[in-house]
Amino acid sequence: MAGDSSWLIYALGGGWGHLTRAVSLAQAAEPHHKVRILTNSPYVAPVWKTMPELDLISLDPKLDFATARDRTIQQIVIADAVCLIVDTFPRGLGGELAPLFKSLRAIRVLVHRDLSPRYVAQGGLRNFVRSAYDLVLIPGEDEATAFASLPLAVVTAPWLVRNPPRNRKPRRRRRILVCASGYANELPWYAAVVSCLRALDSNVDVRCVAPVCPPGCPREYWVAHWPASDLFAAADVVIGGAGYNTIRECVAGQVPLIARPWPRKYDRQWLRAQRAAKTGGVTIVQEPTEAARAAIDQIKRARPPQARTEVRNGAAEAVDIIESVMENRVARVGQ
Repeated sequence: MAGDSSWLIYALGGGWGHLTRAVSLAQAAEPHHKVRILTNSPYVAPVWKTMPELDLISLDPKLDFATARDRTIQQIVIADAVCLIVDTFPRGLGGELAPLFKSLRAIRVLVHRDLSPRYVAQGGLRNFVRSAYDLVLIPGEDEATAFASLPLAVVTAPWLVRNPPRNRKPRRRRRILVCASGYANELPWYAAVVSCLRALDSNVDVRCVAPVCPPGCPREYWVAHWPASDLFAAADVVIGGAGYNTIRECVAGQVPLIARPWPRKYDRQWLRAQRAAKTGGVTIVQEPTEAARAAIDQIKRARPPQARTEVRNGAAEAVDIIESVMENRVARVGQ
């Protein structure tokens, strides 16, 4: 569907996950649509540095609840988009979207990744989503997700910021990439992993990618780069969390992942890691020493680099689906 229709992606929630999914979709949509991303992620600066063409509306993550709610509503009203795409939280992070929906002209799309069943039940979210949204997109996580059985739900391939390269360049030294993300109090765990790797095998090339150098990590091992998936192709093993993007990008790039699931209020990282482990390529760990040993063992078992199979990026598929819903809306109005 060609044109200059405006889309607004609601990607509030902090961290990397919501913003990264939004960027994946925006890149796929922008040849035909003007896309703006509303975010409160503290990591806007490195994203803008890499992709200055993105239209990002950045809310200060330190705003108090009431102020953040008011500014969010204000930005949505000002945008007056023809399509509002909401990542993860159907009513909004603070419940601010529900009262707005009746007055918005926009097609409403929910991007649905796995959610805590308690959160879904307490908010009566299945019935709300069924009545409030025109489309539910599930980017690669359809197993037992809360809204997968709804008639308006469509599963796509996972959304990726970058398409993984087909071929890997051989390296003299084997590389382990520690992908440090998550909350500030979790970063020392990744620094401890770096220390364990150095102690176990000094011949392995170790890099730690993170927006800030984790406390306790020697700065010579630290790399500040976004998206971290750019570095996956040069790694023999990745050690990281079990968030949506880390797992999906490693699986897509066919890079072994040593995953440390972290507790989250809305996300179920343990369940995601367990599902990924069943299909191979993901090993679940808890302690830094366990993670380091698993990575070293993985390198010892690794075969020479192989050409990767073609990967389907679900973000382009999602744009086609959204456009189809928009076209159907226009056709109904014209009848």
